Amino acid sequence: MAAVKNILKHVSAEVAGRRRKCYRKKTHVILKGDPCLVVRDGPQNQTTYCTVCASEILTKANGALADLHTHFTAPHDAAPQA
Repeated sequence: MAAVKNILKHVSAEVAGRRRKCYRKKTHVILKGDPCLVVRDGPQNQTTYCTVCASEILTKANGALADLHTHFTAPHDAAPQA
């Protein structure tokens, strides 16, 4: 049996090794040691987001995943047909 594919492998949570700016709001600063959301768009391209923006991004993504999940979940009230 094949392994389950990780469709979120380009997204990760990291601890900032240096001071960074949030990609979404340039006024938000990510200090060294702060957690941040990292999205890798390619082998040499990544964007980082502060915890405030990351929370909003993950909430939106969670909603999108929930919508997708409903397409693949069997209805609970469907009666078996004979």
